[in-house]
Amino acid sequence: FGRGEEIPCVLGISNEFVVLVDLGAKEVVFNCFTGDVIGWSAEGATLRIYYGRGDLVSVRAGISSGVSSGVSSGVSSG
Repeated sequence: FGRGEEIPCVLGISNEFVVLVDLGAKEVVFNCFTGDVIGWSAEGATLRIYYGRGDLVSVRAGISSGVSSGVSSGVSSG
C-alpha cells in the first residue's frame, strides 16, 4: 500500500497489537505492538497514531457500504 493511500478498513486494538485490516482483500494493511505506540492526536473524525520513531498512521471514521462503521486509513511516515 502506497504512502498516503486511503483505503476502507477495520481498526483492531488489543493488549498487544494495533491493526488495520482490509476486509475486502482479507489482509492486514498495518500492524504494530501497542508498546510501540508513542502517542496520538485527534481532530474531528481523524485520529493520527504515532508509533516507532515518529512514524504515523492516520485513520478517519466513516460509514462503509455494507458495514455499520468503518475506518479509512492513510499510512505515512515522518
